[in-house]
Amino acid sequence: MEPRFGRLYANAVLRPLAEQVVGVLAAQPGETVCDLMCDGATLGVALGTVVGNQGAVMLVDTDDGLLQTALRDVSATGCTVSTLVASGGAIQLLESSCDRVGSLCTLGFWDGDSLLDVAELATRPGGHAAMLAWEAERPPAHEAALVDALRDVLGFSSQFLRRCLATPDPAHAARWEPVTLHDVVRFDGIGSYWAAMVVDRPIGGELAGESEAALSAVRAACQQALRRWTAADETLRIPVRATLWRSPGERATRNSSRRWS
Repeated sequence: MEPRFGRLYANAVLRPLAEQVVGVLAAQPGETVCDLMCDGATLGVALGTVVGNQGAVMLVDTDDGLLQTALRDVSATGCTVSTLVASGGAIQLLESSCDRVGSLCTLGFWDGDSLLDVAELATRPGGHAAMLAWEAERPPAHEAALVDALRDVLGFSSQFLRRCLATPDPAHAARWEPVTLHDVVRFDGIGSYWAAMVVDRPIGGELAGESEAALSAVRAACQQALRRWTAADETLRIPVRATLWRSPGERATRNSSRRWS
């Protein structure tokens, strides 16, 4: 099963950010780590590469098909891999079961109360959790261009994009430390951008009923919005910023296991 973000998007956008998240988590060889709402496990692969063949990666998602694909990719790093399906907005995890817990821009695809709470409870004392999210009030330019074009040309608001741009609930994030990450998103041209942003993601399905003329107009609007980041050879180099929420240093004592929802 293909990742909900698409492999083209993961390569262009998520992989460089995953490396930064792993750096903040300070994962070490031999540790047990978790990729929450892993999707295509871009973060899981980066974590598996660090923890190595003496370490373990737990992959959690709501879709078992995604988990099986992610398992194969993460297993290629040589680490031990396990999967866990979250059903009905709940996950059965042991408290303090992981040294590092992370999530890569997938908060909006979780239907439970707070993925931050899940991450904090699963993290061992002395470990770290880090949850990356775009800034909903200031979406990255590559996403904002598409959001604006869909609205202005088609009068359309994508449910998938709303989930992509979700941020933690302020009440749950209050104890977490926000850290701003910067990176550069690269596309070989507007065709590469369109393939990664629309065709290879669920947005393509959302727009299946639109005419070719309408889609061409949306693409042209995106191209115009991104002109300032387009080089003479038509490649795009778009600076982005995201917020990494780091777990609090201390946790209250809890029972040895529980169910989060």
